[in-house]
Amino acid sequence: MNKYFLFIIFLFLSSNSFGDSLGTNKSINDYLSDGYQLQSISIIDQNKLLYNLANNGSEEKIFEPKLISCIYDINTQLADCFKP
Repeated sequence: MNKYFLFIIFLFLSSNSFGDSLGTNKSINDYLSDGYQLQSISIIDQNKLLYNLANNGSEEKIFEPKLISCIYDINTQLADCFKP
């Protein structure tokens, strides 16, 4: 079941019709410094990791996405982040 879940998440994140791309201009550490909390890390394949981040729900983050998912490519050292 875990493989199917990761596959569905990967398909969900790879399609622009389901989420808005936040681009590659911020790193995962930038989001963590901005108050997001790490919810989970999943291995997509040997070169890619999926990070799920959630904001802390504070009033200063009211207009920020509640959930951000990032696919980190180990080879390029870039994270492509999306909001659902």
